[in-house]
Amino acid sequence: MHELSEDRFFAKLFGRLRVQDNSLVIAPGDDCAAIRWHDDLLMLLAVDQVIGDRHYISSGSKASAPQLAGRKLLARNLSDIAAMGGKPRLCLLSMAFPPHRNQAWLQAFYDGIIECADQYQVAMIGGDLAKAPNDEVASLTIIGEVRENLVVQRNGAEAGDYLCMTGLCGDSFQSQHHLYFEPRCREGIWLANKQYAKAMIDISDGLLLDAWRICQASQCGLQLHLQKLPLRNSQRCLQKSISDGEDFELLFAVSPEKLPALQAEWQFTDTPITVIGRFTAGTTEIRDEDNNLLRIEGWDHLRN
Repeated sequence: MHELSEDRFFAKLFGRLRVQDNSLVIAPGDDCAAIRWHDDLLMLLAVDQVIGDRHYISSGSKASAPQLAGRKLLARNLSDIAAMGGKPRLCLLSMAFPPHRNQAWLQAFYDGIIECADQYQVAMIGGDLAKAPNDEVASLTIIGEVRENLVVQRNGAEAGDYLCMTGLCGDSFQSQHHLYFEPRCREGIWLANKQYAKAMIDISDGLLLDAWRICQASQCGLQLHLQKLPLRNSQRCLQKSISDGEDFELLFAVSPEKLPALQAEWQFTDTPITVIGRFTAGTTEIRDEDNNLLRIEGWDHLRN
């Protein structure tokens, strides 16, 4: 099992799927799947989870507040919708909790989800709750919408395009950013509506790995400008900062013709954008500004 990466595991799994549906517009493998909804609207669907002591600290003196753990569950799903340029609409929640959790903790966990849902105008329409023998796992399915001509996938980058990112990267867990981050929903919608983003992904498994996923989907390489990266902690090891994940920022490709207009029109003063690289022709590898080949590392549940 450990010989396979998550990406390769899912590629093999998707290759076995026999049943298809004519309404499917974007197949598994992007931040969201998409089906034709009505008129020119697509329905975006994604699912993600949080696990105690994997995505938040569940016990002890450094335990994460249950409200923050619940908020993170919805927020990380919202980030997937943002990466497609979509508007979040609905969600369903399934949770399994261990015997030691009391109703007060569960209520606080749900409070965090509900507060985040209110903030981003998402309706919770159902779910499931069960007691588990040991583990604490919550899974959320998010449903969003986007116009078909505006949806942004991972496969639109071309040689010569610039790679940009919102916000800062690295040190997410140590700084508690992973609990307090704001999913870039408004920025994602704006980039899609303005048609600035040719390809886009959210940084969940590390900047390096997620940038490589754009390269893979777009069949191009990337020169990554390490010295220009907006780091949350400049004293931390650079390799860790670009590979430890949970930044939940947007990585997106912009054509050289549109970059000046994007920078001039960017209206989110509390969300900086930085040009951090340029896509290249040829193999799907990433090199730094000195042309050194970078080893692709990031968070992978089958390897970490």
